[in-house]
Amino acid sequence: MTQPPKQNRQLAGTDVRWRAMEALVAVDQGVAGSQAAVRQALDQKPELHGPDRGLVTELIYGVVRRQRALDAWIAQGATRGLFEMDPVALAALRLGAYQLAEMPRIPDFAAVDATVQACKAGLNKHSVGFVHAVLRNLAAQKRHQETALGDDLPAWLNHRIDRFAQRLHLDNAALHAAMRAQAPLHVSIPTRDPSVAEELLAQGVPLEALPVPGTYASSGGSLFQSEAFAQRRALAQDAGSAAIVRWIDAQPGMHVADLAAGRGIKSLGLAAAGAEVTAVDLQATRLVDAQALANTAGYPLAQVLAADLSQPIDLPKESFDVVLLDAPCSALGTLRRRPEVRHRRSAADLMRLNELQQKMAHQAAQLVRPGGLLVMATCSLAEEEGPLLFGQFLIDHTAFSRDSGGTSGERSWVQPLLDDQGDFASHPLCWGMDIFQATRLRKAV
Repeated sequence: MTQPPKQNRQLAGTDVRWRAMEALVAVDQGVAGSQAAVRQALDQKPELHGPDRGLVTELIYGVVRRQRALDAWIAQGATRGLFEMDPVALAALRLGAYQLAEMPRIPDFAAVDATVQACKAGLNKHSVGFVHAVLRNLAAQKRHQETALGDDLPAWLNHRIDRFAQRLHLDNAALHAAMRAQAPLHVSIPTRDPSVAEELLAQGVPLEALPVPGTYASSGGSLFQSEAFAQRRALAQDAGSAAIVRWIDAQPGMHVADLAAGRGIKSLGLAAAGAEVTAVDLQATRLVDAQALANTAGYPLAQVLAADLSQPIDLPKESFDVVLLDAPCSALGTLRRRPEVRHRRSAADLMRLNELQQKMAHQAAQLVRPGGLLVMATCSLAEEEGPLLFGQFLIDHTAFSRDSGGTSGERSWVQPLLDDQGDFASHPLCWGMDIFQATRLRKAV
């Protein structure tokens, strides 16, 4: 492929950094999460191609992931400090500092110049000059001494990772390193149809089968240009998330309620297994997305319901074979894919969320038929959103007991993901997965 003229490449570099700056402002102000911000940056016109798409993605995720350490370094060169700084200027400084410290393939002068040029689209002349001066100062520091950025996680969160590693008997240093790395791309095929994987491979999508049925590790972005992805026969879904659906082992004709269904990726997996799925969520707009996802894939949902799950749910009591409560949580287990979580959460959030989860779990229990299954899941590494949540529920609801679902034969894949209690706990050291915690609870007949 021939390279565009140098002038066009320069313009593309400026556009990439402006899009990244816009996205960083949106994430920093809570307007969007990092995943949504990346999608918006990539979907803008004119369309970015090849390396430019990869660069804008790396810049957004990288800056958000390293934001605490970048701010500490920037503060050394910004005499006015970061407090009440123009949000675009702050995003530009973080963007430039990240390139200087973490992207050695980009020359310092190019990192500074392209970032400053991008600033001119959204800052006054004085602010552009300020950004230029600070970035030049940082570049000079880098040339005269090694730039060692500090830790990118707060102390309370590091402590939580320590405790998770200890509870699951994991290598603590390896888990810390993995939680700071970029998450791999996982592909899930809801129907587990091997012909879909064969089709993707034939189209040049790299796939490596994982032990979780119907899941694969991939690389690059070719999945997103495939027909299978457009038709939702293949999904970008973390293998830990897909594993919870597989662990449920839904059968054709089962009545399943997916509570806090969100945009329906687990609902689709359950429907593809042949279950009659009722998706419930607080936000009706998410349910519209869930219906669209299921319809596109060819496995429509039986029903959707917008409801506050902390209150009695307007569904028949004891009428579901399986109830999945994918409870709202701190999302600490998804730090690699949603790096902004480290800036938005505090230790104080955990007990507040635990109280909400307990209320939802009580309402979910009312829907399970005698002999039926309740699966509670969170994408968190915190004990309050795992063992403590599950244990308290069992104390309060004596009709339920743990049921690991069997770990032999076709289900042997789940064995490495079960903790000492028989509960599910995925993590990056096992097949590169995000951290999910879940429990299977059987209701007495």
